[in-house]
Amino acid sequence: MNKPNLPGELDLLGGKKDYSLRTDWKINGWLYAAVIISSASDVFFHQQTREWPLALRTMVALAPFLALLLWMRSFARWIRGMDELHRRITLAACFFATAATLFVVAAWHRLYQEGVFQALFQTELKPGAGWDIGGVWLILGLMTSFYILGSKIFNRGYQ
Repeated sequence: MNKPNLPGELDLLGGKKDYSLRTDWKINGWLYAAVIISSASDVFFHQQTREWPLALRTMVALAPFLALLLWMRSFARWIRGMDELHRRITLAACFFATAATLFVVAAWHRLYQEGVFQALFQTELKPGAGWDIGGVWLILGLMTSFYILGSKIFNRGYQ
């Protein structure tokens, strides 16, 4: 019988001794690939890719999403390998992170549209939730932060 997967295996920031770099790369490798592909095409090679044929540009634009689908598959497999309690806590934290990120991005966008940031800061403060690399990093950072917060909240009930 295999030992069940533990949430601490991916928790580098938690300082737990359960963290495994090998497991992290095994689960999140496709996520890292998606970020590298997206960053390279958006930041480093943006001018070069504009000159490519449409079919090649389309493949480069969709490559990170293919990598994200593969990451979701490996993450779902890892969650299915958990025991019932850890699976429940992890799924609750994932749902909390997704919902909270959606709420913050939607609220930020709405406040931006109404000119609240311009009135408060006397400057143009973009929402950063566009589909450029800065917006993607902001959303990933928010989601990661809310996942960590959700994990702490939902784990508290079982300690």
